[in-house]
Amino acid sequence: MRPSPYLNHIVSRVRARQCILVVDDDEMLGDMIGEMLGQMGYSGAVCTHPQDALELFTQTPERFDAVIVDELMPELRGTQLTIQLLKVKDDIPVLLMTGHGEGIIMDEVRQSGVRATLIKPVLRDRLELALTKILKR
Repeated sequence: MRPSPYLNHIVSRVRARQCILVVDDDEMLGDMIGEMLGQMGYSGAVCTHPQDALELFTQTPERFDAVIVDELMPELRGTQLTIQLLKVKDDIPVLLMTGHGEGIIMDEVRQSGVRATLIKPVLRDRLELALTKILKR
């Protein structure tokens, strides 16, 4: 049985109200994830500098429903940024991306408040599944 087009329309309308902040120092990857979010029906804001993302989030935390962060960035690691974001809005779901899965320490990730992780390259279906899970919590 195929899902109803009407149901897909409702899901897209609900997601369109949800805004995801993407933080990745790789501009091309950040833009690609922003495009994927748009295709999934979310709105997105992409920042390439963690400090800029923190400032944007601090100014309007109510705007964002979730955050996707890269772990390895020059100014601030994704786990460190997560800790700062949670000080502003303690229930914001954070999804951590890394291209170096073997280099992260899972205890540090859990203690930071990250709710889910994805290994790069990020595939759309895995991203969508991870976002669905963390946004339902």
